[in-house]
Amino acid sequence: MNTRGVAIAVLMVAALGACGDDDTPTGGGFSATTRSRYMEGCTSSQTEEFCACTLNELEERFTEEEFMRFAIEATEEPPQDLIEVSIVCISEADLDS
Repeated sequence: MNTRGVAIAVLMVAALGACGDDDTPTGGGFSATTRSRYMEGCTSSQTEEFCACTLNELEERFTEEEFMRFAIEATEEPPQDLIEVSIVCISEADLDS
């Protein structure tokens, strides 16, 4: 599997790990619990830089409710928005080199 495929797979696992949160989001981003669970799931196999980038991109693109919905509804084919987030952050973290 290529780096992009791995990154997308990791994001899906991290997104699913963030589900089930009862905290209220603050400051326009995701709740502290969702952020923590996402980073924990993502950093188990990716750099902290990449994971922080993807989390920030996700918070800019989605409300927490939308993020949870697409994480739960995701099938074998990741949503295009998730692929775009991965591509942006792969470029920024220079994971392809």
